[in-house]
Amino acid sequence: MSSFCNQIEEIKSLIYSNKSLAYSTLSHLQEQSVNDPSLLQTLADNSQDLVSLITVDISIDDEEVAAQALKCSGFMIYHPSLVSTIPVDDANLVLEALAKVIMSTKIKSVCNLGVWCISMQQFEASILVGCFNSVLQAVVHALDNPIGSLSTTFEAMQAVMKLAAQLSERMRESSHIWAPPVFRRLLSIDKRERDISERCLLKIRPTIIPPPPALSKGLKIQTLQAWGWFIRLQGSHAMKYRHLTNDMLKVPEKTFSDHNPQVQIASLVAWEGLVDAFIHPALLTSETNEPIKNGIQQVRTSGGSSCQIQASGFSKSIKLIMTPLIGIISSKCDVSVYSSCLKTWCYLLHKLDISVNHPWVIELVLDPIFGAVFRFGPDVKTFWLWNLCLDLLDDFILAKCRNLDHETSSQVSHHSTPIKWLPWTIGQLDFLVKMMDIIISHASIATITPENRSSACDAALKIFRSFLKGVQMDFRSSSTKYNDIMLCLNTLLRFIKKICEDVTSEGGRSSELHHTSLQFLEAVVQDLEPSILGSPLYKVSLNFTCIHLQMVDNIRNVKYLGISSVAYMDMVSPLVYLSVLYICVVIPSTPATRGMELLLQGLRRFFKTILLLYDPVENLSVAVGLLYKHMEFRHLDIWTAIAKGLEDFFNGLTVKDLSLLKMDSNRDFPRAVCHLLSYPFVVCSCSWPTQKKDSGSLKESLVSPERKLKLQQVAEVWKSLYGALCASKFNKFSETSSLTEELCSMLNGCVDQNISMLDHGTEQYFHRDDIGLTYLSGTAVTCVMEQQILTLAASSVGNNVEHARDPKTFSGIKNSLEFSSRFLKLSWSMMEADPSTILFVTSRVFSVLVCFVRCLHTKPSILSFIETISCPLLQWLSHRETQEASTNEQLHHLWSEILSCLRRCQPPIVFDSSLLKLQAPLLEKTLDHPKSTISELTVTFWNSTYGKQIKLDYPESLLDILDKLSRNKRINLQTKSLPFLVKCHSISEVTAQRSRVTATNSRNSKRVELVEDTANQFEPENRLGSSSKRKRVGLTEHQKEVRRAQQGRGMDCSGHGPGIRTYTSVDFSQGNEDSQESQEIRDPESILELLRRTA
Repeated sequence: MSSFCNQIEEIKSLIYSNKSLAYSTLSHLQEQSVNDPSLLQTLADNSQDLVSLITVDISIDDEEVAAQALKCSGFMIYHPSLVSTIPVDDANLVLEALAKVIMSTKIKSVCNLGVWCISMQQFEASILVGCFNSVLQAVVHALDNPIGSLSTTFEAMQAVMKLAAQLSERMRESSHIWAPPVFRRLLSIDKRERDISERCLLKIRPTIIPPPPALSKGLKIQTLQAWGWFIRLQGSHAMKYRHLTNDMLKVPEKTFSDHNPQVQIASLVAWEGLVDAFIHPALLTSETNEPIKNGIQQVRTSGGSSCQIQASGFSKSIKLIMTPLIGIISSKCDVSVYSSCLKTWCYLLHKLDISVNHPWVIELVLDPIFGAVFRFGPDVKTFWLWNLCLDLLDDFILAKCRNLDHETSSQVSHHSTPIKWLPWTIGQLDFLVKMMDIIISHASIATITPENRSSACDAALKIFRSFLKGVQMDFRSSSTKYNDIMLCLNTLLRFIKKICEDVTSEGGRSSELHHTSLQFLEAVVQDLEPSILGSPLYKVSLNFTCIHLQMVDNIRNVKYLGISSVAYMDMVSPLVYLSVLYICVVIPSTPATRGMELLLQGLRRFFKTILLLYDPVENLSVAVGLLYKHMEFRHLDIWTAIAKGLEDFFNGLTVKDLSLLKMDSNRDFPRAVCHLLSYPFVVCSCSWPTQKKDSGSLKESLVSPERKLKLQQVAEVWKSLYGALCASKFNKFSETSSLTEELCSMLNGCVDQNISMLDHGTEQYFHRDDIGLTYLSGTAVTCVMEQQILTLAASSVGNNVEHARDPKTFSGIKNSLEFSSRFLKLSWSMMEADPSTILFVTSRVFSVLVCFVRCLHTKPSILSFIETISCPLLQWLSHRETQEASTNEQLHHLWSEILSCLRRCQPPIVFDSSLLKLQAPLLEKTLDHPKSTISELTVTFWNSTYGKQIKLDYPESLLDILDKLSRNKRINLQTKSLPFLVKCHSISEVTAQRSRVTATNSRNSKRVELVEDTANQFEPENRLGSSSKRKRVGLTEHQKEVRRAQQGRGMDCSGHGPGIRTYTSVDFSQGNEDSQESQEIRDPESILELLRRTA
């Protein structure tokens, strides 16, 4: 016993390494187990593991291994002691695997062994019921004998007999499926096939056929069989002997309504005799008055031939034949009756030959049956009927794409009767759209199962794709007229619109239908001719209600952006129609919508497609216009998908494509791109009324982790898109304009509007996402300034002075700086709302500004930066205890770089009074800043720049701090030492250092002058207004006294103290620093004039 167990374990291991040896060993053990109970028990104990391993290997491509596995499997499911140990789930797996192998294999031996296993299995009936349909389908496949093997047919017959013995009731109900291929073998030219079929029928007859009394009450079946043969014998004469035919029709009229399904089936079989009698080639030829070979022309004309057909009795014959078929398919019957009805109907289609394609025949024959079956839906009981009609309809549609000379017959039929489909015309559009509408309507039924809804969506999409192929052929044909194209477009768009409106009215209950409706839109864009969809010649009206009802016009709130959008009933191209419809379907969705991620992926893919294949300017503008009509925070998901699609578009552009976009003279495309990039900022700055009692909860929602995560995702997408635009060289679309310039201008307007509302205190009445706007603005500033750094480095602006002085050069930089300035002001205002977020993004902005300042080398760029950034920088330089270390560090670096760039400017900057006036607010805060690192930097800067200047007008705001620092000897204030002072004062007075602080009313400025005895340190080059060519005129003692009186009075007329000098004007030019007083001192004529007046 233990040796057997070891052998079994060894076999399990070998299956993974040497399958052939493993199965040959297992087969040998199985043979031995017949006479060895202990070995049989060992196999039973391991049956579950062995069956699982064998089931996997029966479908492999290796014929030898698959055959061995099938033999071993057959033994396991045949032997009573083994089959009883197989669990129900494993048994179902075995049966499904066998069915799959039979249906898919191309190897004759494998197919034979698969059918043999079914004929040998000893499963209980309860297990077989679960896999009955798939097993029966595999057996019928084997009966049809696609491989052409007599042994396969034999094994299939054996399987039929086995199933009939195990599931007699089910086999009786499904006899319409398996019986026809068995009957066909009775007519085979091969006697062996006839014998096999006869033995099979004789074997199953007692089981399948009920006792005669229960089946043929009143001999109805036999009567119908006789009726069918008799009507066939009449043939074309049935039309001549109308009275006899009418009397005969009373027989099936009664049997069609019989409650016995067998009687109804017999009636349908007999009804095929009427089809043979009424429909035959000779009749079709005479009625159409044209030979069969010209049938293509006959059925495609809607004029005389149609009238001829309807004028004859042919139309009445068709209606007569279809009446009971429509009645049965439209009523509640057994599935077997439905199947027999479709069999008779397919036979009619076959007999109609090419006339089946005539519009009138389509209306009478195809429309009612297709419509009835498709209304059943993909239900389990009618699934075979559903699939059959789907295949027939698909084949009818695809006939338009076939080669008419070689492929005119359908490959689909219920009993191998070919149907001669011909290319359909635009006249059949309504019929095809009607069928697709019925199919897709099941997806919107609330009570339908998810599996059936999915089947309906897949089927509708498959048929629609085939339909588009035919439409595309008409669009490409030069013979298609304009009116026909418009008819086709209007029909197609009307169908698409209905689907999408059903989705929006449904409220998103079915993600499957939601997704499918968008797949319909994608299919139209991908499969149809771009020259038609995007052409301005084919205008359609935006007449769908979703754009009329959904959209709230928010564009009026952002008029400064200059955005325009499509409106209800506008005339647009078909592509714009589809784009608007797509967005209108996606926009009502919420993040909680099932399958939302799939919807957004589809929107991204759709948007990329329309930009690549069609006019990107028009489509981007339309999409942006629609976005701005919906400005809720949840709509940022829609923006994200469109932004990613635009990024994919740019990544796929060639240099030639990009050059064509840059040639857009109206700059519509760059403007639309900027509008798209501005959308998240506008959403966050968009305000709406709020109740005061709700303000607390609203503020809490603005700093929720979910909202922050969404903002981070939006910021990443924004950075990625902006980076792609810059990488594609689209940023600079002309010599004087750039995307960054346009974008920053728009964002400045957005931030200005928000800051204005903050300044006016309207936040208590209106609710906005100021935190979100600040976070996004910080991200944008970082990206924009990084791009400006690259621009400056690439163009070498810092080294090209002439280029740097060109005002156009810094227009883009100035807009970027203004955007940075606005951000810093906004972030300062929002600090208390969410300190961690604000400080984090502000620190990043300071960091990038540090790098930017390092790239500045010319006076225009440096002064422009200081002038723009001074106001908000002054706020941040103010002491605030809540600032974190990283922010302080970056702020320190920024201030350090600003001071450094002023000193390294080429050509050197003149640190005169005008520049001091510009820097005064910043210097006031930083010269004596609470943080020593900043104050030391500023003091050092002062001493190396302004501290060396002799002639300066100091702004009033700096007087206190300069006085304090100078008295503490921290800063240098350069003195003006004049020789004549030495001569007029005593040595004690001259050697004593004094500070003179003088004030003047001239332009709100004051002058501070330190006068000390520096005769021994006086240097000619520091002398104000000194000139080697000018010689001082000697003064008399009287003149010196006058001069002393002018220079220092006890009190001047304005009430100032001693030593005060007043000026009526200030000259800030370093090149001309001689004051009015200096002119008076050095002008002899003026001195003489004063002396005369004194005398």
